[in-house]
Amino acid sequence: MTSSNPLIFYDISSPLEPPRSYAPNPSKSRLALSFKGVLFKTQWVDILDISDVRKGLNCPATRKLDDGSDYYTLPMLQDPTEGQVIGDSFDIANYLEETFPNAGGRLFPSDSTGTGLDYESPHKDKPVFAPITTNEGSRHEAYARFNFHVDATFSPNMMLFGQYLPFNPKTAEATKALMCKRAHLDSWDDLSVQGEAREQLKTAFKASLTSLAQLFMIHENGPYLEGRQANYADLIVGGWLNFLSITLPEEEWKDLRTWHNGVFARLHDALQEKY
Repeated sequence: MTSSNPLIFYDISSPLEPPRSYAPNPSKSRLALSFKGVLFKTQWVDILDISDVRKGLNCPATRKLDDGSDYYTLPMLQDPTEGQVIGDSFDIANYLEETFPNAGGRLFPSDSTGTGLDYESPHKDKPVFAPITTNEGSRHEAYARFNFHVDATFSPNMMLFGQYLPFNPKTAEATKALMCKRAHLDSWDDLSVQGEAREQLKTAFKASLTSLAQLFMIHENGPYLEGRQANYADLIVGGWLNFLSITLPEEEWKDLRTWHNGVFARLHDALQEKY
């Protein structure tokens, strides 16, 4: 990797200005890239073009939808120097740590106390339309398990933020149709939940985050699981917080920042400031 031949990061395009990651898994990987301090450039891809782009790079899907079909999604990372293409956020983190061991911080520090890595989601058995990657058998399996359980906590709450996804205007209707098909929805309007029903969803979401939030209170100085030093587990949660900061209505995001003594606000702000 050189300044003339940087890594290429494939991310989901949107009308957000300035352009930035919004989806949870690309957000995790962008945080990891910045954490390691490696040179990269972004290739923005419309949701409708993801399958063709992955196939063009001979990067197979790493997940399947509940009907057994391949689920082509992002992020992807291409290393032109090594001829490698990695198509999963956790695999990308492993690749960055192994390929650039002396760059930036350590995503999987050898002296880690493992704080929080035994987290278990209250929704671990709840089905979601796109099965969550387990990354079983991969390196740093404790972090892979943590990633699974964090995803399992946030994913079932898509009714709260799905309607606010920042789709590209020109392809928004076709994208909504695709997502409705994947999620077995009759209409995109089914994701619009307001009033008392929405308040009940938020109350349940807040409660489901309790045990995760408590892990960030173990080291009082924070804001990370192990106190002042971040690792990849913090970035996993940070990817979801970035997603919520963009997709939730402003007042709801402000409210979420106050939940659980503000631990998620402190984590989000620290990661956004540094990475």
